[in-house]
Amino acid sequence: MLQLLKTEIKKFKSNSTIILLGGFFLALMPFVILTLKGILKDATGPVKAISEIYDLPMIWEYQGYAGSWLVFFFLGFMVLQMFTNEVSQRTMRQNIIFGYTKREFFTAKVIVVICLSIIATLLYTLSAAIIGMIHTPGFDFELLLDNNWATTRFFISTLGTLFFALLIAVVFRKGGLSMFIYFAYPLILEPILRWLTIWLQIKIDKPEWTLMNYYPMNTIEDLMVFPLIRTTSDFININAKMTLVHSYATAMIVGSIFAALFLFLAWKSFEKSDI
Repeated sequence: MLQLLKTEIKKFKSNSTIILLGGFFLALMPFVILTLKGILKDATGPVKAISEIYDLPMIWEYQGYAGSWLVFFFLGFMVLQMFTNEVSQRTMRQNIIFGYTKREFFTAKVIVVICLSIIATLLYTLSAAIIGMIHTPGFDFELLLDNNWATTRFFISTLGTLFFALLIAVVFRKGGLSMFIYFAYPLILEPILRWLTIWLQIKIDKPEWTLMNYYPMNTIEDLMVFPLIRTTSDFININAKMTLVHSYATAMIVGSIFAALFLFLAWKSFEKSDI
């Protein structure tokens, strides 16, 4: 496996697009949330409470939410590029003709995805912990550990997002089309499907059903959802018995299932495809 990873690094270490995407992620991930400090500095009233996003334990949620979007845009795009470039430049065919099996080629991409997920999670954990320790009055380690499995949730979220990108790249292969589907499905198509599901549930007088929450990318999003949405969801659960987001435990279980499903479908599609 180490040899497969070394080969992947050699392939893309001179690719300017991959380097640029990785560089932007590494530069923005630790600090992008701090850009709000200037805006919130002189805030008053309810807005002033938003400044507490830098305190422990809330920083885990806000940093995770910001980081999940950076993963989606930069690392997901990177995974798309890594696969579709090999198809368009015919290096995939060359690799398989000159020694790689299809399983080895696919495994190499999976190893890259896992490594990217580990790096992103380590960066998230370190940056959230440091920002929280600096901004939390009376900091102690109990506050640092009070994070509702945030590190695990972020890792599953990242893994699910990148396996989704790999699935899209394997199925559609062409760079432009893969990019369009990758961004259009979670940002446009799935939200439309969710609202249609809500409309249908209301029509059949079953608004309490949680079907809308079980779309794949919505489940991945619920692992690191915007914290105010979770707070609103808790309020609605008490008053109207409706559920806007999954609980942490449900999100981790269902999110892991979807991540594994993305990987399985990507392999089956690649196994049956021509090189």
